[in-house]
Amino acid sequence: MSDLPQNLPQTSVLRLERQGWKLFATIDDPATRNAMSDRLADDLEAVLEATEADRTLRALVLQGANGAFCAGADLAGAAAALKREPAGRDDDPIWSQNRRGGALFARLNACPQAVIVVVDGPAMGGGLGLVCCADVVLAGANARFALSETSLGLVPAQIAPFVIARIGLAAARRLALTGARLDARGAQAIGLADQALETPDALAGALNAVLADIARCAPNANAATKRLLLSAARSVPDGFAPDSFADAAADAFTAAIRGPEGREGLAAFAARRAPQWATQGAADT
Repeated sequence: MSDLPQNLPQTSVLRLERQGWKLFATIDDPATRNAMSDRLADDLEAVLEATEADRTLRALVLQGANGAFCAGADLAGAAAALKREPAGRDDDPIWSQNRRGGALFARLNACPQAVIVVVDGPAMGGGLGLVCCADVVLAGANARFALSETSLGLVPAQIAPFVIARIGLAAARRLALTGARLDARGAQAIGLADQALETPDALAGALNAVLADIARCAPNANAATKRLLLSAARSVPDGFAPDSFADAAADAFTAAIRGPEGREGLAAFAARRAPQWATQGAADT
């Protein structure tokens, strides 16, 4: 993108606008409904790499365009990767992509700046994972949240520790095992969203108020405090190197998407129909 300050990278699906000590990053990929694609991962990694050491930048505001925040995994890309059977982990693009996602969520979670997520559309699957890596979450009237992976025969793998850290194990189990959808008020009720705002003006006003609060905090103190808080919460990964949980999470996700349920879920999604287990479940109720 053109006319960016020198310390900001070129991006493809993430629109960047720096306003002094604030960086606004808007996911703008209408073809995928702002999915967690390789291009979005590239952009987020580049932004974090460029800004992590910049204490003149005190807040990162992550939001979505086109009526969506982030629709979750790039299922079209996953379907293409399923056409080839890998020899093992090192040869499996799905395993590698999922493992890369774990490092990205950990890195966003540990971002030294205050991260504010503004949701006024769907935040599904990996999109909900991005939400759970934020310090402050604001939800508008159009916000919708779901851990939708199991409804596609998949596993919410790499995002699990961040979801649990944000909303607790009981709520995470309920959302993950039912695929239930929440609106802004429902998200606020379980701590997924900090505020639920009914109008665009109220949402904008709440964001300005949060930024005004951050403006009163010293940037180095904020960075050190955030690092200390995350260190205390040892259930959340805070590094980028492979570890046993992230590898196990990638194993679980890869096995699910390559198994019969994952393939049926992707096929049903592409055909705009309910997967077999959903219709069977409805018949049993």
